[in-house]
Amino acid sequence: MKRTKRLSMMKLRAWLMLVLIFALMAFAGHSLISVSGRAEYVAAAGQQSLYRLDVARSRGTIYDCELAPLTGITSRWVAAVAPTIEAVGTLETATRGRYRERLAAALEDGRPFTLELSRPIEHPCIETFSVPRRYAENQLAPHVIGYLDGMGRGASGIELAMDDALSQYKGQLTVYYQVDALGRAIAGAERKTENTMEHTAGGVAVTIDSDIQRLAEKVSKELGKGAVVVTEVPNCEIRALVSMPDFRQDEIYEAAKDPDSPLLNRAFSAYAPGSVFKLVTAAAALEEGSVLNTFDCTGSINAGGLMFRCFDGRPHGRVGLQEAIEQSCNGYFISTARALGAGPVLSMAYELGFGGEQEFGRGLYSAGGSLPDIDSLYNYRALANFSFGQGDLAVTPVQLCGMMNAIASGGEYRSPKLIEGIVTGSRELIPQTPVSDDTHTAMSRRTARLLQQYLIGAAKNGTGAKAAPDNCQSGIKTGTAQTGVYEDGEELMNFWYCGFISDDSGPRYCITVLKEGAKDSGAAADIFRELAEGIAGKN
Repeated sequence: MKRTKRLSMMKLRAWLMLVLIFALMAFAGHSLISVSGRAEYVAAAGQQSLYRLDVARSRGTIYDCELAPLTGITSRWVAAVAPTIEAVGTLETATRGRYRERLAAALEDGRPFTLELSRPIEHPCIETFSVPRRYAENQLAPHVIGYLDGMGRGASGIELAMDDALSQYKGQLTVYYQVDALGRAIAGAERKTENTMEHTAGGVAVTIDSDIQRLAEKVSKELGKGAVVVTEVPNCEIRALVSMPDFRQDEIYEAAKDPDSPLLNRAFSAYAPGSVFKLVTAAAALEEGSVLNTFDCTGSINAGGLMFRCFDGRPHGRVGLQEAIEQSCNGYFISTARALGAGPVLSMAYELGFGGEQEFGRGLYSAGGSLPDIDSLYNYRALANFSFGQGDLAVTPVQLCGMMNAIASGGEYRSPKLIEGIVTGSRELIPQTPVSDDTHTAMSRRTARLLQQYLIGAAKNGTGAKAAPDNCQSGIKTGTAQTGVYEDGEELMNFWYCGFISDDSGPRYCITVLKEGAKDSGAAADIFRELAEGIAGKN
């Protein structure tokens, strides 16, 4: 009996020992899991101990033809702030309560933040940086440069066309803060700054000349709607391009809603050229040897049963090609085109760059405009309109500069150029072959020289006299194109002044001025003259 009782006690003790062992093992396992979890938490907390604050980002610089920067030429003050009561109080005082609600929220949040300031501030928890502003308040050549989208990528102009190259030279300014597990900045803790903004010295160079561009924008303030283009002879580099109205890159939303369409690049848009196109008909006649020696202008002419009048119906009397260009005689050119036939005139138009769009870079095109097809020109009315720049015909201001450049350079057509090349981080230019690089002989040197002479006559004694500069020789052809739009019972016109100015070596620059939808040509003439005199004075 006693022995049986002793065995039972031993079994009970064994079971109790076994339960104790299992309990100890369970406790040990829980402890290991707890320690492991705590280690993971510590590791995670360690990973979050640095807070990255991006103060500024930028991309490659856009330069002019002399490698003077067109972007990033102004700066702004940006404060990187570790929010403390004292730091926020300092900012509150410095900004005169302008950002009170934002500062209060930042203090409560506790995480580092940035704030743009008008001047630097000294405080242990505030670090102020001077960072470049991408676009100036009065940015030169906004339609050339373009603008960025909300992600900082190129959306128009050179920003779009050369987006890859500009993105390659990106830079940023970053401050790293020590923070607690909740991401709140630790007051007094050491911070680290990384600045790679010097990388943005690389970028892209365009053919724009800042001095000529600035002058062109200044004289174009009263243009209303229209465009101004300046190219340099003989290679047809675009030295200035103005489209009015213009816009600010930091107000794109407002510009997009403006009924005057300031985002439209009118220098790349197509319009009826009016009488400037008579130079194409004249070049074709000279090349074909079919120039009318004389024509008796009575002020109007019948073509296909429709009467076409010269300006104001005024008769020019007996004229040859030179007088017809000087006085812009419609009848002479209608008769010339009828004698030539449509083929040579249409062919010369193609030779001078009309009828096809031009690509300056990816996504950056000028409109091709339009030329009538040959079959339509068998109609005498259509041919008459075509001969003096009306009807089914549209050209861009840039194309007209290309035409004038061919005349001014002795007959060689060269497509207009806008991009010089890539600029390295050490600011060395690597020239780039243009996407559209068309160079060919459009007319003989004799034809080009005769047209130069006749255009000089038009500037001295003809329709271009109002725009002729006083300090240099010029050749000018005017154009007046109907729009079909009326205001107060009077049709609005597109007025053109297109020509060249010369220095001692001959024609040096070509200028095209378009005033869109106006009642008189006065502003366009004034702009051409003031711009020509300014360029001649500069050189």
